[in-house]
This record gives sequence, C-alpha cells and structure tokens, in this order.
Amino acid sequence: MNIDLSFLSGYEAIIAIALGVFLALYGYKLKRVAFVIIWFAIGYYLASLLAPNITSDPTWQKLIPICAGVVLGVFGFSLEKLCIFAVATYAVSTTLIDTFVLSEPLYIGLAIAAGVIAGIFAIKLIKPFGIITTAFSGAKLIAKYSIIELAAVNHPIPHYPSFIIILLAVAIIGMSFQFKSCKHLN
Repeated sequence: MNIDLSFLSGYEAIIAIALGVFLALYGYKLKRVAFVIIWFAIGYYLASLLAPNITSDPTWQKLIPICAGVVLGVFGFSLEKLCIFAVATYAVSTTLIDTFVLSEPLYIGLAIAAGVIAGIFAIKLIKPFGIITTAFSGAKLIAKYSIIELAAVNHPIPHYPSFIIILLAVAIIGMSFQFKSCKHLN
C-alpha cells in the first residue's frame, strides 16, 4: 500500500511536518485537537486513494480528500472512545504496513489484526496508548514528509533506513516529552 506522494507541494509537506511535531509532542495533552488532525489525515489519505477512481478532474481530485478529511475530523472530535480505538488501530496497522512494506493480503490482515488488538488495549489504557499513538503518528508524518522533501523521492519511502531512524527517534522524543508533561493528567 505504497503511495506516490511526489504530487505534494512543499507547503503541504511543511504543514504535515508541523502537524507531526504537534502530534508527537502534544498529542495526548490536546487529544481532541489531535483526534481532529489524525481523522483529517485518515480521511484525506483514504479519499486521495479513491479520488482518481471517482473523477479525472484534477481540481476535484484535490477537493474530495480535503472534504473527506473535514468530515472525518468533525467525527473524530465527537466520539472520543471510538476514536481512540480507531486511531490506535489505524496508526499501528499503517505503521506496520508502511514500515515493512507489506503487500501480501495475509500480512496486511495480520497488521490490521495487530492494529485492532492495539485499539482494544488503547481503550483500556487510554493515557499511555494515547501518548504512544500520537507520538508515533506524529513521528510517521515527520519521517515520511521530511524524506519526501529532502530526498525528493517518489517510490516507497520505508525502503530508506533513514525513515525508520527518524520514525523511532522522533517517536521516542515525543513519548518522553509527553510522559513528562502529562504526569498530572488522567
């Protein structure tokens, strides 16, 4: 499930990296805003896959993902527990799929199953999973879009060792920062 992201402009990549920093460092503290951002990203991502099948007009191919992102962002703000489950499921599944470049249906199914298990644990352990999920979601945005901008790649990003290094480094920094700054939050 590798996507050619070379169509992104520099501004979109800068926005994605900025959102990644926000999620990695402040995702749990401002979790409702984080839900809006993550759900917007999910809607944008899924609709950008479907838009070329819906229309051939380039304007609509850019507008459909934005509209889907806004709709899912509003949804994400409203239903907190469902969002925690879905965000954890999505984050774990897509991180496994993207990091290990999974394309076989069996492995994609296993990645989704791991994501569902993470989603169930996320509901039970909201604070630690919220911090871990937002840190990894932000780290993934930063790793993916910084490599796109710095290396001008248009093939699967996870093939770069730097993707995994950036992903893990930013996630660890984000988790450390959030666990220290969120001690007083429930």
